[in-house]
Amino acid sequence: MVERMPPGRAAPMSSRLWWLIVMRGMAALLFGLVAVFWPGISLALLVVIFGAYALIDGAITLLYALRQPAGQARRGFLLLNGGSAVAIGLISVLWPDATIVLLLYLVAAWALIFGIIEIAGSLRLKREFGPDWPLSKGGILLVAFALLLLIFPGAVAVVTTWIIGVIALLVGIAVLAFAWRQHQRDRMIID
Repeated sequence: MVERMPPGRAAPMSSRLWWLIVMRGMAALLFGLVAVFWPGISLALLVVIFGAYALIDGAITLLYALRQPAGQARRGFLLLNGGSAVAIGLISVLWPDATIVLLLYLVAAWALIFGIIEIAGSLRLKREFGPDWPLSKGGILLVAFALLLLIFPGAVAVVTTWIIGVIALLVGIAVLAFAWRQHQRDRMIID
């Protein structure tokens, strides 16, 4: 028996769309496992693997977006997301060395900026709350990480690889969990 959806609820996904989401999650898991458990891999090869992952993820997202009804609000977001992933994947595959340098400098800039902001905020709070307020250890660690990345980019890049791998694993698990929940919900609605 088919149950009517209450207003404001999402319609069930078709079986094909459910598998597209599972494929995205599996691609993220595969990339994450390679990054975490193969630390000796060269950064150039890791960037090419990341590029392949981004291309697959972007293509699947574009496919998913094109299967959405034309008037749906999230279709444009999905098209933008998929197109961006394909572009980043192509850049990573075609110019891996430039991508490595850019990635390292972006991570170093992020760590330096946010570390300084966190330290400054901590110092401001110390003035407001008195001398017992602790300084930001996280901000100091971020600044130290940024400086190490700028001074010793090769050594710190391996640690960055592990961090990226763990993030990819978490994303893959989250995407697979979402696909499973949606599939279970859809089976309950359709049954």
